[in-house]
Amino acid sequence: MSKWETKSEKLEVRNGKLWIFIFLTSYFLLLTSYLPAAWATTITADHLEYFKDKDKYVATGNVRIERQDAVLTADRVIFYHATSDAEAEGNVIYTDKEVVINTDRAELNLDTKTGKLYNAIIFFKKDNYWITGEGIKKIKEDHYYAKTATFTTCDTEPSYKPDWCFKGSNVDIIVGERLTARNVTFNIKGLPVLYTPYLWAPILTERKTGFLFPHIGMSSRKGFQFSPAFFWAIDEDKDATFYLDYYSKRGIGKGVEFRYITLSGKGRWYAYHIRDRELKKDFYEIKGFNEHYFKNIRGLLDINYVNHEDFYREYARTRDNRIQRFLQSTGEISMSFDNSRLYLLGQHWIDLKKPEFAYVPQRLPEIGHTINPTSIGPMIFTMSSSLANFHRDKGPAGQRLDLNPTLSYSFGDRVRLFQSISPRVTFYNLQNEAGYSKSLHRETFKYRANVLSRLVKQYRTFSHIFEPSIEYRFIPDTRPVPLFDSTELFDRTSVAHLSLYNSISFRDIALSVRATQPYDFNVKDNALKPTEFQASIRGPFTLNFDMSYDFNVQEIKTANSDLRVNIIEGTTVTIGKRYAKDTKVMQARAGIDSAVTRNISVNADIWYDLKGRGLRESTLKTRYSEQCWAMDLSLSRKPGDNIRPPEYSFMVLFELRGLGIFRVL
Repeated sequence: MSKWETKSEKLEVRNGKLWIFIFLTSYFLLLTSYLPAAWATTITADHLEYFKDKDKYVATGNVRIERQDAVLTADRVIFYHATSDAEAEGNVIYTDKEVVINTDRAELNLDTKTGKLYNAIIFFKKDNYWITGEGIKKIKEDHYYAKTATFTTCDTEPSYKPDWCFKGSNVDIIVGERLTARNVTFNIKGLPVLYTPYLWAPILTERKTGFLFPHIGMSSRKGFQFSPAFFWAIDEDKDATFYLDYYSKRGIGKGVEFRYITLSGKGRWYAYHIRDRELKKDFYEIKGFNEHYFKNIRGLLDINYVNHEDFYREYARTRDNRIQRFLQSTGEISMSFDNSRLYLLGQHWIDLKKPEFAYVPQRLPEIGHTINPTSIGPMIFTMSSSLANFHRDKGPAGQRLDLNPTLSYSFGDRVRLFQSISPRVTFYNLQNEAGYSKSLHRETFKYRANVLSRLVKQYRTFSHIFEPSIEYRFIPDTRPVPLFDSTELFDRTSVAHLSLYNSISFRDIALSVRATQPYDFNVKDNALKPTEFQASIRGPFTLNFDMSYDFNVQEIKTANSDLRVNIIEGTTVTIGKRYAKDTKVMQARAGIDSAVTRNISVNADIWYDLKGRGLRESTLKTRYSEQCWAMDLSLSRKPGDNIRPPEYSFMVLFELRGLGIFRVL
């Protein structure tokens, strides 16, 4: 063996030991970097003494103790190292990731984060909650109890009376869940204004079981109203709400709502009943929505039912519900394929304007198949087919088979031509024929052509777009058929539309105008239909305008306008007008939406009937907002009819940030 080889072996051994040493050292340093911070305690103070027999530290003057994620500062602290107990006094401040505690004296365990607090103010960082009390027990990291304490979400200081607070005895708080207390007063600036023997409140925004703030108010038609509600958090994916409405003039309404959501669908069900003493009627409302998916199959159920057509006129809480004409319920199962869809559909309609539902055709059921747009050479093919059963007590009913393919084609660049042909074959098997043959069929087609050109010119300061177009639709004369839905509106047509569109866009403003002139070839006299105009301006203000004018009789048929102007920063004024000659509608609208100051905002909306019925539905809302509370004042008017007088209401809504909403109507 050569000396070189011996030295090489020794060098390899040394290098191996070196690498083992480096590995073990690195592993030890890496391991210690993951050790809990609770293993170390840092104490700094102006003066520090250690008593070995009791394993305690006595620190005075600018004391600061850091352990885990907690920091404790005070004028004087006795800290027991073995148990992590600390006795602090004088300007005591404790902070961790959840809370900040300011107290005169504290007995705390820095590991378990439990103890006693004397004359303390506790601030919860997540939701700006404040608790003050002379003696507060910190039972667990998230559990507090006090014989007497106050609770608020208003920023609080020792010498400061918050805008509002709840003050009570036997106050028990679990962070993230709820607050309970007895003999509670609601105080405004330290002055008690309300009392309750018991208070329960959720103190975080997460879903929790419990009572919601009730609606309390007065209605000119329903009298005094008290509407409590109870929320039940059944599970992470299910919950329910139980409602109770007391109306002193009408009766007691009961309701329940159930909601759920899963990976394959969601649902929501609602049922309500009230026995109206004044009208001597039982009102029922049922709503339900269910949607589920399974691979390429979709199931949908949407239920909307009331047993009396005037339910929404009496008890609707929104304008949209009050003015709706029909209620539609739908059930559908559909299966999607690569380029088509097969479905089974059922629909039920309720006419809310007529006392009898017997004239409305109900689709019970319909099976159908649709083919999505498919390329056939240069052309596009689509098709819809359906077999439906229509039921109603009065008027034609029966079965209908409808086949409607469409073939379309387009070409051109600067001038684009689009054409389509849609043959349609419909067979009927009728009951309650009402003048129609029992076995009825209709064969027809629809032809549509559209020629469009788009001219764009860019200038130095603006751009100009000009679009002329001509559209023609033709359906030959067809035999009369009973009306079930839009399928039967496939009727004799020969109409051309000439349309001219102009748009000019500057940097800060854009103007557009469209004029459309229909011409009906099937009409000998007055073939020129009302001309339609549309215009809009976008810029410092927004103006939308549309009108139809009949040159045959030289009169306006419809006219609608809306002007929206930002008069100053944060304030927008809206004015508008609606006019329809045939339906005798002529209404004016005015509205304002303004942030008057940082704390005050105003919103108003007024409708006025220019045909003689005067003031219609109108609202005026004012909101005042502070750091921890807000108040809404609202005046509203709901129009009456030949039977019901107008309803005026006043609402005050108090919102205590972090606790929800309290309404006074």
